[in-house]
Amino acid sequence: MLAAIAFLTRVPVGARGASRSRSGAAAFGLVGALLGVVAGLPLLALGAAHPVPAAVAAVGLLAALSGALHLDGLADTIDAIAAPVGSEERARTDPRAGTAGVVAIVVALGLDVAALAEIAGRGGGLLAMAALVAAAAVSRAAAPAWAVIVGRHRRPQGGLGTWFADATTGPAAGVALASVAIVVAALVELAGPRVALAAVIGAVGGSAIAGGLIRLRRQLDGDGYGALIEVTVAAILLAAALLG
Repeated sequence: MLAAIAFLTRVPVGARGASRSRSGAAAFGLVGALLGVVAGLPLLALGAAHPVPAAVAAVGLLAALSGALHLDGLADTIDAIAAPVGSEERARTDPRAGTAGVVAIVVALGLDVAALAEIAGRGGGLLAMAALVAAAAVSRAAAPAWAVIVGRHRRPQGGLGTWFADATTGPAAGVALASVAIVVAALVELAGPRVALAAVIGAVGGSAIAGGLIRLRRQLDGDGYGALIEVTVAAILLAAALLG
């Protein structure tokens, strides 16, 4: 848990958690769920009466808790894809976000806010919070699964993506997915089966989009994991909103 918190958040956990000797991948789903619970508090408190401000606060809080790490990965991935042939890595590693990357962040955050506001306006703050918890948990647990299934075959030459693929084991990925299944089952008891259906549809849709991005990049690097997480969050929230 400490390693996963250190890896996925900006919460200080001390020297033990900050060590990069292990990824903490088995706890990714649980840490994602905790992030969703904290970020979802504005939705629970204000979502029914003020869905748009509550949604903005929730999405902003989730980004702040994670240090906007995954948004940065999404922007760098899209910048690399949009760059001219031969300059992909230069575009990806440029500390300044390019136009394509900025647009990707705006679209992702816009979809998150719009979907959460629609869910809260129609179904109440509890349902919106449940959708956010499911999205945060499933998206984070997807990273270890992709590391085992895809990352080991499409690893770049060094970097965070290679380290994460090497440090993540099959059993750790299995535990992460199993814990998410338990979280989603608990959310169904609280908010109804729509949460589980949205989680499944969004996970499939997010994986399809992320798979396309990875094929275009021809590798799964650290930024690619960030893009995977952000795309999956948006897909699950959008599915929950469209399910009405």
